[in-house]
Amino acid sequence: NKLKCSVTTCRHNANNLCELRKIQVDGPAALESRETCCGSYAERTSSSENSLDARLHRVATADVHCSAEHCTYNDNRKCSADCVCVGCCCADPEVVSETECCTFERRA
Repeated sequence: NKLKCSVTTCRHNANNLCELRKIQVDGPAALESRETCCGSYAERTSSSENSLDARLHRVATADVHCSAEHCTYNDNRKCSADCVCVGCCCADPEVVSETECCTFERRA
């Protein structure tokens, strides 16, 4: 999957891409995107910000493991969407529950 992330408070965000090769989207009972979250979110600290800027490795694609059973893209707990967008439901998220999978689409 191509993975875009607008959660700039996450230590894994590098220029709106996620540096992780695998992420976890949670929300087993979710019926809409705001009921999902990025289980791989980790709050950025001043020390992680400095080390992130020094890294040359950037990941544009990732394996997305998904527990959102009602999402149309969930195929045996893996996301089948070509592009996954992770966002947030508030200005500056500080915890996992303030993130969401914006690609979530309820299965018909």
